[in-house]
Amino acid sequence: MASKLTDIKEKFQTLLDETKAKMEQSRERAKASAEESKEKMSGQLDKVKSYFEDARARAMDKKEEMQASVAEYKADRNAKRAAKRAERAEDYALACIQMVEAALVEADYAIAEAIVAAAEAEELS
Repeated sequence: MASKLTDIKEKFQTLLDETKAKMEQSRERAKASAEESKEKMSGQLDKVKSYFEDARARAMDKKEEMQASVAEYKADRNAKRAAKRAERAEDYALACIQMVEAALVEADYAIAEAIVAAAEAEELS
């Protein structure tokens, strides 16, 4: 009976040792797998960060392009406004000159009429 107990004890001890060894192997594999997963995730995280940095840089470039486009549009619009204003001022100046010319012609007629009226008045006196 003691021999049977010793055999059973040895079998259980062997099973226990095998189980401990398997458990240690599993622990090592899990640890290695965790490290591998951590490295993969770290690599993927770096890729994601790089992607977002690139996307952010592209967005900033696009923003600068849009701001430059808006500034160019405003400058063009202001230049067109200034050109129209200059054209209107030139038209107004020409109209004023025409009015002055007309006033000079009218003044010539008035002077001529005054001379004729003065001459008639002198003849009648």
